[in-house]
Amino acid sequence: MQDFLLGFIIVFLLLVILLLAVGLLYLFQQLRASQNKAESAIKNYETQLRDIQVKHQREIEKARQQSVNASRSTIKGQVAEQLAPILAGFPYLPSDSHFIGDPIDYIVFNGYTDFKDRHVVNDDFELVIIDIKHNKAQLSEGQKQIAKAIEAGKVRFETIRISDDGNVEVKSWSSAKKSEPLPPANIPIVPSNSNIQPSENLNSAFRNWYAFLEKFPNAYEPWSESDDNLLKEKYTTGMKINELALLLKRNPGKIRSRLKEKGLIKKK
Repeated sequence: MQDFLLGFIIVFLLLVILLLAVGLLYLFQQLRASQNKAESAIKNYETQLRDIQVKHQREIEKARQQSVNASRSTIKGQVAEQLAPILAGFPYLPSDSHFIGDPIDYIVFNGYTDFKDRHVVNDDFELVIIDIKHNKAQLSEGQKQIAKAIEAGKVRFETIRISDDGNVEVKSWSSAKKSEPLPPANIPIVPSNSNIQPSENLNSAFRNWYAFLEKFPNAYEPWSESDDNLLKEKYTTGMKINELALLLKRNPGKIRSRLKEKGLIKKK
């Protein structure tokens, strides 16, 4: 009887151990499946993250290129404005042309140089308002209003005299009547090289600016903290200004100015 009970207990324990082993095996398989599922999800998210990073980098590069293109277009317009009076074909003397910038580019006192140098009174003396446009750029609304005011004869010259006691006295010379626009005076202008056409001069200037921006694309970008730290680190280790210019993609003049601002070069 005792042997029977002992055998029964042993068989029962074996069954319990077997059931526990089967349960543990099942749990292990479920755990393994969950782990595989988690790893698969992680890999999927990592792939999506890499795709997002690549897309984000492409958007940054696209935005940077658009910014560079816009800056180049702006610079080209500024170059055209500054070079206009010295280009062959410009109808007025550079010495008569005074740059304003906003809302118009130039006020030309046509004939003033001749009067100043030779004291010759010219009946054709005139004031000309000029705005330089690049390619197909249009007049702004403010410039259109200026043109309409001139067309309507709403132009005058004033002196404002301020006395010692602070009183202000205004004297005005107004246009007597609306007049038809006068053609530009036929002033002979001899450029440094009369064989060079305006487009060639302008294209040469643009090419110089393009070459400058290609070599130093960060020349007009704001300085960041990382830029300043790199500048200080490399300069204190002995790197020359020209080498720093190539490293930071900024022209040597900007590098030297920044070093002075940061106290790394003593200001004279």
